[in-house]
Amino acid sequence: MSHLLTSKLAETLYTSIEGLPIVDYHTHLPADEILNDHQFENIWELWLKHDHYKWRLMRGCGVEEKFITGDASPYEKFHAFASILPLAIGNPVHQWAHMELEKIFNITIPLNAETAEGIWNQTNRELSDSTTVNKLLQLFKVKLIATTDDPFDDLSSHKAIAAKNHPTQVLPTFRPDKHLLEDKIDLSSLKQQHDYFHANGCQMSDHGLGQIPAPETPQYEALKAIAQWNHDKGWIMQLHLGPQRKVNTRLSGQTGPDAGFDTIGSKPQTERLIHFLNDLDESDQLPKIILYNLNPNESPALCAALQNFQQADSRPLALPNGRPLTPDKLQSGRELAGQAKLQSGRELAGQAKLQYGPAWWHLDHVRGIREQLDILTSMSALGTHIGMLTDSRSFTSYVRHDYYRRILCSFLAEKAQTGEMPNDQHLLSQTAQNIAYHNIKNYLNL
Repeated sequence: MSHLLTSKLAETLYTSIEGLPIVDYHTHLPADEILNDHQFENIWELWLKHDHYKWRLMRGCGVEEKFITGDASPYEKFHAFASILPLAIGNPVHQWAHMELEKIFNITIPLNAETAEGIWNQTNRELSDSTTVNKLLQLFKVKLIATTDDPFDDLSSHKAIAAKNHPTQVLPTFRPDKHLLEDKIDLSSLKQQHDYFHANGCQMSDHGLGQIPAPETPQYEALKAIAQWNHDKGWIMQLHLGPQRKVNTRLSGQTGPDAGFDTIGSKPQTERLIHFLNDLDESDQLPKIILYNLNPNESPALCAALQNFQQADSRPLALPNGRPLTPDKLQSGRELAGQAKLQSGRELAGQAKLQYGPAWWHLDHVRGIREQLDILTSMSALGTHIGMLTDSRSFTSYVRHDYYRRILCSFLAEKAQTGEMPNDQHLLSQTAQNIAYHNIKNYLNL
């Protein structure tokens, strides 16, 4: 219970959000494995086969590539990971790994070279007996998953999942990155596919950009066109800014993309982002946007920039049940249609059209998450934030939501205890609940 919870108040706040469902609005999970309720052959396939976080850590501890992406056996790769894990105490991978072992397999002993074989055998028995993708989703109470999809995917798995009335809603996300790098961008075909995705439940586009393209380039005009389509359809636009890709050309050439050779870029982001937002705002076509930033040096500037464009198209304040707060229902700021008392706004779940998104990728560790929460508190309205996501290819990564929730509760408790926030348990609990679940639920109109 006390892991990452720094006080009794933090533990109390955590109790109020521990059982809330998960809305995972950005993942790289394969929809076909959800459709087919995939069963994993062993812990290596579940844990290590696609996880470049673990791969990077192993490389940093001197493990040969043979035991990471090479031709070693699954057990040899698992044992190599277990052997270096004690060297990484305090690293999020170390923390997540042990949280996953406890949550999924009820294993509380440390993973290391000596315990690796026993843990390998125990986890594989459970995987072969009962642990499937859908049981993992049920275990973590996952209400919604948004996958990341090429615009020309036929979405057959998504259609089949929807037809099955699956307990977890699975939505596609329109990710056109590679098509915007082509010499000639076929906007007509992309628009046709944008319409097709919309007809199949899509609510978001997603863009991984080293930098917003320079104005008046074909890439900029294409990105702007997609933003306008998003606005017209009521979609959310996710902008991931700052990665520098495949920096080790030799090894990334051997392993392919998404193998742990992408890093924090140093290109300036704020000026081009402001130009892009202003361009869209001038024509009243600015969609909802979630901005993710990879370089912490620019985080305050980017969060501040967003606040200049919050006014248009914002949804009204709403109660956590999603019902809008309209002026005719608000009586002197205290009573809402006779249904609920408003105590200094505590029962309100606010909406911000432009979101400074969660600490992303190289920043989703304790320090990065706390810094992101501090920036939101200082430069925005923390209570409007939409919480955490996994950005993962692993179905065990849902412990990252629990990890985030624990850090959030400790952050709120510490701020209250130092007098930076009201020491009001009800207000703090409501804020934690909104950030953990209600805000993203309302933001997506679920």
